Amino acid sequence: MDLKQLEYVVAIAEHGSISKAAESLYISQSGLNQQLIKLEKSLNIQLFYRTTHHLELTQAGKIYVKNARDIMTIKKRTYTQIGDLVDSNAGTIELGMTTEHGSNMFVDVFPEFSKRYPNVSLNLHEGIVRNQHEMLLAGHLDLGLVLVKEPDKLNLEYVHLYNERLVLGVNRSHPLAQKYGAPPGAPFPVIDLSLFSGEPFSLIFAASTQRNTLRPHFEAAGFEPKLLFETSMNHVLSKMVAHDICCTIIPQSHAGNHDQVAWFYLTSNPVWEVAMVYNKNNPPSKAGWYFIRLAQEHGRKMERLLSRHY
Repeated sequence: MDLKQLEYVVAIAEHGSISKAAESLYISQSGLNQQLIKLEKSLNIQLFYRTTHHLELTQAGKIYVKNARDIMTIKKRTYTQIGDLVDSNAGTIELGMTTEHGSNMFVDVFPEFSKRYPNVSLNLHEGIVRNQHEMLLAGHLDLGLVLVKEPDKLNLEYVHLYNERLVLGVNRSHPLAQKYGAPPGAPFPVIDLSLFSGEPFSLIFAASTQRNTLRPHFEAAGFEPKLLFETSMNHVLSKMVAHDICCTIIPQSHAGNHDQVAWFYLTSNPVWEVAMVYNKNNPPSKAGWYFIRLAQEHGRKMERLLSRHY
């Protein structure tokens, strides 16, 4: 069995298009199409239903792709185990991470990692949790850094780093901030989200884990947030509150501008877990495990930092 053909068919299935798959594989569209025709002829069965703009897997194609992914995973695991056996100080780790939490963790971890494994490359893939889960299951990532609630975990291995609360921010000129807020540097007080019904909010984008975490808390408070803006950047939300544009709810680690913003814990206590994750069928290499250990150290530092209530 030609391993390249396995890779080709999986790519076509994932992209639903010969042209897009060829682009991702850095080969010509005509060459990839010829490889597919050659394979289907040798199997004497069609792997894809062809339409004008899309390719859809046949039942035979679904069987082929499932087993192709299994074989590719076995190949990767084999090379990882052999590399660990000879203590190879080389290779590549495909690392997924969320934009802000991931970049903070990576900056903290990478210098120490590179001292121990200077010849191991880290390919970074920024993506929301759902996309990282899909890439891990498809074998495109070795490790991911995700923010999850327990019900959202899949059939993957999660390594706990730390828990983080989501906090509400309001400009210090706001009557509720003046009445209930703590001075900069003091522990965050607790407030009920229902008090902010009717207030303008800016929040992280709707498809994010963060919004999915917040949604039941707004429901319990009895109102839908009056949205001004949605963004992918928590530091932008903090700045918007500092300029008295809106209220927001963001992870505690991104709560800044304390002279202008009063931060509150919520009585309903939205919280998520920050974790490293990998596919149990594709366990990390020695270098990957070392990266996870450093990420756990980062998690312990974050726990100490967050416990200070800023």
